[in-house]
Amino acid sequence: MSKNKNTKKTKQHPLYAVVLFLIKIAYTVIYRPHFHGTENIPAKGKSYIVCSNHLSANDVIFMAWKLPCQPHYVAKEELMKNPFLRFFANLFGVIPIKRGGADIGAIRKAIDAVRDGGVLGIFPQGTRRKGAKPEVSQFRSGVGMMAAHAEADVLPMYIKTKGYRIRPFRRVDVYFGELIKYEELGFNEKKFAEFNAASKYVAEKIVALCPEEDK
Repeated sequence: MSKNKNTKKTKQHPLYAVVLFLIKIAYTVIYRPHFHGTENIPAKGKSYIVCSNHLSANDVIFMAWKLPCQPHYVAKEELMKNPFLRFFANLFGVIPIKRGGADIGAIRKAIDAVRDGGVLGIFPQGTRRKGAKPEVSQFRSGVGMMAAHAEADVLPMYIKTKGYRIRPFRRVDVYFGELIKYEELGFNEKKFAEFNAASKYVAEKIVALCPEEDK
């Protein structure tokens, strides 16, 4: 069980639920999403990190769809330069991060979001991998460090569609695996070797969610 005490409650944007509901109506027609393993999603009030492979910008919607609260996301700060995208980034709790270096401030905000009782969504591949079946080697090591410092459990998630390309009127399947408990991640000294090992473990759990017919 995570050691996170959840002493605070993260705030949800007042328009979040309404906008997500409207998006769901459109996406149900356009992408026909099917969700599997939703019984593995923790109940409302629990804090954890959700990690998924990354096919398109739509992934944030598929991730948020079944979660009982508004998650936060870490995303490139370039999104904030466009007023339209900035509105949706703020609506969906995006924490902008500078690419090409260690943005300590953004990382701290992400960790604090979990410590404060929230849910953090991460796409550890770092960039969209459309057309590519997820492989463990594609995943970066940041999730291990964040989980260690937030003392958080991790929920693995896998997005699958034909050819791994999100297209209108092409069914999307979303799989949630069993919650990875903080204790499973093997943190003792919280050093880089442990962060890397934990990140690889999470990546393996995500990739293992691949449906049998696609293996």
